[in-house]
Amino acid sequence: MADRRLQRSIRRRLRPLFPLAGLWLVGLTFIAGVVLQRRVPYEQLLLDPNSVNGAAAYTGLVSNLGILGWTTATVTGFFGAWVAAVGGRPGAAGMLWRGALLSTLLLLDDLFQLHIAVGPFGISKPVVYLAYMAAVLAWLVTQRHEIARTRVELLVAAGGALGLSVMVDQLGLAIPGLGEQTVLVLEDAAKFLGVLAWAEYFVLTSGGIVTSIVRRQPEAGPDEAPIGTEAATTVP
Repeated sequence: MADRRLQRSIRRRLRPLFPLAGLWLVGLTFIAGVVLQRRVPYEQLLLDPNSVNGAAAYTGLVSNLGILGWTTATVTGFFGAWVAAVGGRPGAAGMLWRGALLSTLLLLDDLFQLHIAVGPFGISKPVVYLAYMAAVLAWLVTQRHEIARTRVELLVAAGGALGLSVMVDQLGLAIPGLGEQTVLVLEDAAKFLGVLAWAEYFVLTSGGIVTSIVRRQPEAGPDEAPIGTEAATTVP
């Protein structure tokens, strides 16, 4: 019996290596594409931006922390959506899933400055901002019943701070008495605070949903698998 349990344990431990092999294959293919392409020096795509530009290591500190905030919100949102779907909470799963997709969009915009990068294509920053606002509003309206059960005050704080950042970005220099440095500080400070509130919302909301689902589960025996994994068979 002990040998059979050991064999089963080994099989379980090896099982995650198969999807890992697939992920590594995708990763190696991506790196190979970066190195083999001739459009951009691959050093610019592989190295840290500060190393390429010769800037100090702390350059972009607040911006990088903001990226980590967007990433935290996105990852916890997707994880919470997965657990909610497995745990029989389709409404919560749909709300978190769509919210995480929206967070992904905002993350990519902040990381790659998409609202600026689309300028050469004839799309202005105000148009991009309006598109993001429409996406956020669509999420709030379509998921209003589930969102109403969560910490809405955090979303209000996030929306207010991010909205202030956009307003300062668009109108700051037109306000008498505000110089470029003041506008920069106000814009980035408001955005950073908004990202923190956005991340806290998804962390606490996903955590609360996951906790409620786990507490509803019957107590698992030593040979039973947790939610979302293949249940183990009992070995006589």
